[in-house]
Amino acid sequence: MITNKITQLWMLVLMACLFTACSETFLEENPTTFVTPNSLLVDQKGADTYLIGAYDAVQNIIGSGANGVDAWAIHWGTVAADEVVLPPWAGDRKLIYMHQLTPTNNTVRNIWENLFVALNRVNSTVDRIGAMTAEQIDIESRDRMVAEAKFLRSTINFALVSTWENIPLIKNETTSLNDLEVAQSSPEEVYAFIIEDLTFAEAALEEEQGGGRATKGAAQALLGKVYLQMTGFPLNQSDKFASAEEKLAQVIESGVYDLLSSYPEVFDLDNEQSVEMVFSIGMDGPGKNEGGLLSTFYGPNGNVNNGGGWGTCFINHGFEASYDRDDVRLLNNIAKHNANDWTPEEAMTNPDARTVGQNTWRGWKWHAEKPNSYPNDTPFDNPYIRYADVLLMYAEALNGQGKLTQGDIDMTVNRLRDRARLNPDALPAMVLGTQDENATALINERRHELCLEGWRRNDLIRFGKYQEAISGITQGGPNAGDPITEFQDFEMRWPIPNSEIRINPNLVQNPGY
Repeated sequence: MITNKITQLWMLVLMACLFTACSETFLEENPTTFVTPNSLLVDQKGADTYLIGAYDAVQNIIGSGANGVDAWAIHWGTVAADEVVLPPWAGDRKLIYMHQLTPTNNTVRNIWENLFVALNRVNSTVDRIGAMTAEQIDIESRDRMVAEAKFLRSTINFALVSTWENIPLIKNETTSLNDLEVAQSSPEEVYAFIIEDLTFAEAALEEEQGGGRATKGAAQALLGKVYLQMTGFPLNQSDKFASAEEKLAQVIESGVYDLLSSYPEVFDLDNEQSVEMVFSIGMDGPGKNEGGLLSTFYGPNGNVNNGGGWGTCFINHGFEASYDRDDVRLLNNIAKHNANDWTPEEAMTNPDARTVGQNTWRGWKWHAEKPNSYPNDTPFDNPYIRYADVLLMYAEALNGQGKLTQGDIDMTVNRLRDRARLNPDALPAMVLGTQDENATALINERRHELCLEGWRRNDLIRFGKYQEAISGITQGGPNAGDPITEFQDFEMRWPIPNSEIRINPNLVQNPGY
């Protein structure tokens, strides 16, 4: 392990092989030579290349797992929630799903390590570009680049504190093995640092869609999401509902973002950076070492019969049953067809295509044309925050303060239902109820709209519904079992890897593990 850390640190210091991401975004430049920071950071062009390395770091670990990396959003946000079930042969993913984790779990260790390696690359970007002088770079451009990097750093720290709660808060680049023994910080301290970074980003970035780059709206939307998460476990800071409302209202009022008219179009390869994407992580593939796992896990990718994936991820029957039968999101998000037999259009519109047995239904949000050769290298950009998410968070922020009105519901939830409705009698509009009734409707709407995008576990924890949700998975078929039989309260957070505790004796294991 220590040898691995030395190797990783050396690679970080060099910032070598700054692989980039999705075509059709700004991440088209693809430098592949070894360069040291001192030789690169001499002008604005070099700084922009260095910043691309920070985007690359986030691309690999936050969303859909570029280069086959164990990705945080897939494992924490979906596998460990109630949207999918995992079969007995799913390895570490089965253990995550079943709440049978130990501090030696290899996938959890990989996600922890990858997040901190990415964090060091982003910290290096913040520190080194931030230190450039007016002789080297226009100061306004420098501050914009630092702001983009601070936004990226916030995505990593938000993932870390959501998942492990008690984490080392590392604010600067680590360049020496003597600096590895960092004590853990409280969740309050980590969230305060995230807010500080995003506030800086909000002030320095432009109000635009961004095409894959961080923007003012992305910073405001992530601030809203962070504030909302602070209202739930473990902080339970109800005053943050008002802070979330303020930031999310600014995103809405900016006029930069909107919903696409068709839900399936949002996840089409041609609409990866549409007006609905507040921030989307660029991917590219196949065959470019920059593709992700979205179509592989929730494709189907077209290379196996029953809807894609590795044979290790199936739909929770209760999730499918929760949809109105004439909700287009049901047809778009769940595959009941054989991928190699039908085009996406046929599978969506032709009932004769739906011949796959219930036990082998799969996620199908990103529709790959057939035939394709994506396997673990799919080109779909990974949505991080969509405008639909902003609307739902805004309604949640209002409801948390007891301020939600029918008018607010109509401009948020009911806009999404209008888009999803296949006929006038389908999917009734949400009607204002009690605060608890509204909260239930909102978390259900988040599940139907945002499923498989990596936020479900955070949502359930924030709403206080996690244990209830995983207790509803009772199906047979290729299912390793029912998670609730294994779940204990301390498993609301993941274990800190033992290998990291051996390297850093200042780390204290999360209680219960």
